[in-house]
Amino acid sequence: MNASTPSPLLFSLYEQATVGCGGAPSLWTHPLDDRLQVNSLDRWKNVAITAEQANLDALFFADVLGLYDVYGGSADAALSWAVEAPANDPFVYVPALAALTERLSFVITASTTYEHPFALARRFGTLDHISNGRIGWNIVTSYLASAARNFGMDEMLKHADRYERADEFMDVIYKLLEGSWAADAVVANKAERVYARPGSVQPINHVGAHFRVDGPSLTSPSSQRTPALYQAGWSPRGREFAAKHAEMVLLPKKDPNEIATGLADIHRRAAERGRPAGEIRSMALARIITAPTAIEAQKKYDDLQSNYHLEAQLVSYAGDTGIDLSKYADNEPLTTDSNGLTSYVVKGAPTDKPLTAGDVRRKFENVTRGTDLLFIGTPAEVARQIQEHAATSGLDGYMINPLVSPGSLNDFAEFVVPELTKRGLYDSEPKSGTLRSRLRKDKTDQLSSTSYGASFRQTVSQSR
Repeated sequence: MNASTPSPLLFSLYEQATVGCGGAPSLWTHPLDDRLQVNSLDRWKNVAITAEQANLDALFFADVLGLYDVYGGSADAALSWAVEAPANDPFVYVPALAALTERLSFVITASTTYEHPFALARRFGTLDHISNGRIGWNIVTSYLASAARNFGMDEMLKHADRYERADEFMDVIYKLLEGSWAADAVVANKAERVYARPGSVQPINHVGAHFRVDGPSLTSPSSQRTPALYQAGWSPRGREFAAKHAEMVLLPKKDPNEIATGLADIHRRAAERGRPAGEIRSMALARIITAPTAIEAQKKYDDLQSNYHLEAQLVSYAGDTGIDLSKYADNEPLTTDSNGLTSYVVKGAPTDKPLTAGDVRRKFENVTRGTDLLFIGTPAEVARQIQEHAATSGLDGYMINPLVSPGSLNDFAEFVVPELTKRGLYDSEPKSGTLRSRLRKDKTDQLSSTSYGASFRQTVSQSR
């Protein structure tokens, strides 16, 4: 981005159908937080309508499939602090919220380790139809050992094995949603009594190491065919997966130079696959604390800190990484070996001595943690910080990770959006079209012709 001629950035809202949302899971205890109403559709209706009125691109739902039972060797602390528990199914919320909104898009997290591609393709195809193309998929391979046990496995698949399964999973999805129905398959002619052309819908006959699927897809092609593809892997294997599949990469990082280096690596890998620059967009998770004056913004921070509890954060860290700090004294070196979310493992500089458990506890003493991207100050200061960070990092946008709900979203909409708009960093025009058309600079609805998924397309009926 050229700082002198900025382009509008992409902005979305990060949420989770839970009480203790990841990142600062104890802040549901804040007097102004309403996450105890997680089971109420009215609560989610208010969130979605506020996000749409603020002209955000999407409401993003993170998700987990098990309890955080690593810390202390049980789920007791997670349940006490409601750390990502209860965890309701976002697939159930989205149809209702799509019906209550007209323009807001929705991104749903779904696991390639525990879902089945045939059923998931049907679910996403249906959602894309009824939302008029406002659906995205956050592709995850999952990281909780408790989730593995919930799906009948003795232990979690290793990191490399999860990605191997994910690659085959994506092949099946593409075969179903991109290839099994030809582009001209649907006739829907009452007079001729023909819905689909003969020969235009074909089985996929997939036989692989993990899946056997006859097909074809049970849903006809939606406006996007395949939902817009989000992915958050930051390991070398995760970056390779992103280079192959992702249209939007999500970064749990804050340092703009580290982000720029990582994005350059992903784009290099993508270019080697024939994907041009700009085909993969990027967003970072960001927290915003703002008020009309700097003093008021600091008071908000202090108020959040007084409602923040370290133990809940350590429960979250243990679940994310598999590293249980309750087993370590402050002066003990802390392992960085993890089969969980490697991007969340706290590490020191390469030349540093090994981190101790005390080092990590100190990093998490504050509500914003030592690892989070935070923009704090007056609305003008926050807008300036966002502009400078984007200019250095090369990010295409930010996903607002609310510390207090709905207060963080309301503050962003009321205070920050006008300042970003003044700087040319916010698209204030009402959104329209599919989610993919908003992400792509060429405004197309379907996967780019240079994407891996497009190689599975059946363009015209085989009978013609």
